[in-house]
Amino acid sequence: MSLNDVRIIKGEGGLGRTLPGQDHISGILFYTDTVPSGFSVDATKEVFSIQQAEALGIVGNYSDETQATGTFLVTNAGAAGNTIEIFIQEPVNNVSLGVYTRSAAATTAALVAAGIAAQINLGQYQHGYTATVSSATVTIKARKGLGIFLNSGAPITKVVVGTIAGTITQFSGGVASELAQFHYHVSEYFRINPEGDLWISFATLTGNTFDFTELYNVQDTAKGKIRQFGVYLGNCGAAAASDLLDYANSLQVVCNLLETQHTPASTVFCADISGISDLSTLSTLADLDDKNVSITIGQDGANLGFEIFKASGASIGNVGTILGAISLSAVNEDIGWVSKFNLSDGNEFSVPAFGNGVQVNIVTQDALLNQLNLYRYIFLRYFVGVTGTFVNDNHCAISPNSDYAYINDNRTIDKASRELYANIIPFLNGTIKLNSNGTLTDVTISYVEGLGNTALDPMVRAGEISGRRVSVSATQNVLATSTLVITVSVLPDGVARNITINLGYVTSL
Repeated sequence: MSLNDVRIIKGEGGLGRTLPGQDHISGILFYTDTVPSGFSVDATKEVFSIQQAEALGIVGNYSDETQATGTFLVTNAGAAGNTIEIFIQEPVNNVSLGVYTRSAAATTAALVAAGIAAQINLGQYQHGYTATVSSATVTIKARKGLGIFLNSGAPITKVVVGTIAGTITQFSGGVASELAQFHYHVSEYFRINPEGDLWISFATLTGNTFDFTELYNVQDTAKGKIRQFGVYLGNCGAAAASDLLDYANSLQVVCNLLETQHTPASTVFCADISGISDLSTLSTLADLDDKNVSITIGQDGANLGFEIFKASGASIGNVGTILGAISLSAVNEDIGWVSKFNLSDGNEFSVPAFGNGVQVNIVTQDALLNQLNLYRYIFLRYFVGVTGTFVNDNHCAISPNSDYAYINDNRTIDKASRELYANIIPFLNGTIKLNSNGTLTDVTISYVEGLGNTALDPMVRAGEISGRRVSVSATQNVLATSTLVITVSVLPDGVARNITINLGYVTSL
């Protein structure tokens, strides 16, 4: 045991400092009929830390939860010295509410009930449960954070030594906290990227057809600065495999419009797949044409995310975590990069799982993992001999043969698109000088090509692309078409998605 001391634990994120540039700017969309105190429906607010989000009412203290209650009716007071210990089976632990020992004075069922309640309340600081007593009935109120979990099964048990007897009525009435779910994803975003910039919005849940048009308003409020979105549907009802495809297609419609408005963005979402026990029944995303959309099906398997999953009875997912990793990465980087993107802090995500609660096991689930990867879902995995939890890849819902099959492909080309637009738009409706034969002058070509090079050179210097070429044909007929065609070629960085090592013995070196 260490020596007594006063220990200082330094917090992170209180100053709300952000990264330079705008590649990290993100948005997250939630659906609910009860918005946090600092929001109104469809309102969008920008935060730079989890503390700022909490100040807006996105709290993780389960204040909106209804705690389940159960009872124990004492039917026999037993004898002096008899004991009773009540246990509650929680998602991870079987929790003792303390041992009550009957005194000689507690001769009635009502007095024994009062003693049991007092024993439970005495240990509240440890286990979180409270008790009240009415006549011979002890009413036990669950600790916060368990939501609907205790409503089913038989979590209340007892161990009696002696003749104390009673009737257990199992828990009921628990309702999960939505705020805890929202807080989890926002806090995960800032855990992964403490210098992030997050625009948060809440849309009405009831009656929503999930066409995701709310993202237009979020991007508009952010003046087009958002580079990547997260969409959380874990609290919106169970999703079937076909729903995931419909959601992806609807999201791509929104992304297409954002692109026409020169505000392109990548989108990652998770839905409630808790009802899909066999993930091999998921449909492939490789047949879709949704280049800006990614579906994540992973979640924490043993810590806070797992507890919220059990409390809500629905997938909690990891959309905030994935969004944080994307915002932290350079546009050319794959968030599956093992040396750079460990998603576990040693607790959260130390045990990777899927959104249906099944833990990831690379030994027994090898065929399933390969299929899900081939089907282009994003999930969590680990590597033997490597500390941490990682994503399999940064797939998009499109054919792997597409130039835009991965999030880094889209973020890179979208950044190039934004930079080119910003640099060349001032030349719109500008004068183009021509030679006597109608071709473009060298001065005009040099100027226009220079605009493109100036736009992309910072990306080359930052290592976000390997090279670029901007060219303007001198022979194009601008007089007839009033259109100037600029051809831009970008050489992207490669990603070592597979590595082959040729290993063998030799007789000499």
